[in-house]
Amino acid sequence: MIREGWPYFEGWPFQERWVQIDGIGIHYVDEGYGSRPVVMVHGNPAWSYMWRSLIPAISSGHRAIAMDLMGFGKSDKPNPLLHDFPHHSRMVSGLIQSLGLRNIVLVVHDWGAPFALQYAVRNPQNIAGLVILNTFLTTDFRMPPAAASKITPAIIKDSAMHPERISEETMKAYWAPFPDDEAKQSYQAFARMFPDSNYHPSFKPLKEVEQGLARLKVPTTIIWGTGRSGTTYAERISKLIPESKLETLNAGHFVPEDSPQEVEKLVQNFLESHNL
Repeated sequence: MIREGWPYFEGWPFQERWVQIDGIGIHYVDEGYGSRPVVMVHGNPAWSYMWRSLIPAISSGHRAIAMDLMGFGKSDKPNPLLHDFPHHSRMVSGLIQSLGLRNIVLVVHDWGAPFALQYAVRNPQNIAGLVILNTFLTTDFRMPPAAASKITPAIIKDSAMHPERISEETMKAYWAPFPDDEAKQSYQAFARMFPDSNYHPSFKPLKEVEQGLARLKVPTTIIWGTGRSGTTYAERISKLIPESKLETLNAGHFVPEDSPQEVEKLVQNFLESHNL
């Protein structure tokens, strides 16, 4: 658990807050005073630092909330056995419930999307809009275990189309939550979370998300970095969500880091055009 003694991170002036969910301290940022909560959920192996450019833009007219998944950022490091879909999803829904958030817009990326969208398909009446960035929302998505096991914070820059935009100081911030082998178990656990059979612990909840996408009849924008992956999977996701619009960028998987200004503009235009 890291709460004291973190160095200053460039572009990260936000007050630290915590909420206890099932005995685990979850760190989050809560900025702005608008009536509409915009909840940002990162994926692996990032933390809420990824939203540092988007938080000020959103908080000017909304309540901008960015959480750290358990084991990431400044949230508590749990028993490694707790790193599974149900527990991570519970942290997301628990934060929403603990803060009493209503009529929310979700901004989600990578593993943060399926975790948060399980809440959305179960509570569609509480969702006003969705912003979905590079992710996986179907049970047939596959990542070879050998490739998944090599994912470390270094991939954030290594997979970028514009690596010159990602400074060494930025990368120090992404590595900071993982100072030792014990802490690194958080991101290493995700290599085992891709469902490879109907009996995998991730299969049932991910299937719930996949089947529920058609019922998410709210304004949705899908922002997809196509520089490394193309558009095929993004187009498939877009067809599964009735009210969605696909926006593509020449960026890698970690779109908010690779193309922050473009993402900021697209998110702001989405909120304004739908009066959210």
